[in-house]
Amino acid sequence: MWCSKILVAYDGSAPSKQAIKTAREIALQNPHTEFVFVNVLRLYSSGAGAAGFDSVVIEDAAPLRQELEDAANSIPNPSKICLLKGTSPADLIVSCAKKEGCDLIIMGSRGQGGVKGFLGSVSYAVTKESPITVLIAKDGASQR
Repeated sequence: MWCSKILVAYDGSAPSKQAIKTAREIALQNPHTEFVFVNVLRLYSSGAGAAGFDSVVIEDAAPLRQELEDAANSIPNPSKICLLKGTSPADLIVSCAKKEGCDLIIMGSRGQGGVKGFLGSVSYAVTKESPITVLIAKDGASQR
């Protein structure tokens, strides 16, 4: 297969669940492909009174982390999980893909924001900024 390491972005939405499904299909085709499952914990500026804010955000992300662990455990391929924290999800996803040496990003598109009728704002930004191929998984993709 032309890709050896794939970043899969997951946010719990139906399209990101489709991204996980697509990753599983690729995993079954090539057991040597490695996977990096990521979730972005979006931080918002909350002023000086934000002491302990990071720990609250991470606690709130526990269910998504469990879903990522389940996804990673559902494939036989080598995989890891990364929780990314910051204010720009697209930048974090692209940076993580570069840092991890990925040659493909799989993510969903909710279709909210961005260019109307095209992609969600995060997926649109990733496609514009990424130096590697981005595969957009859509909810309700054609059935086989």
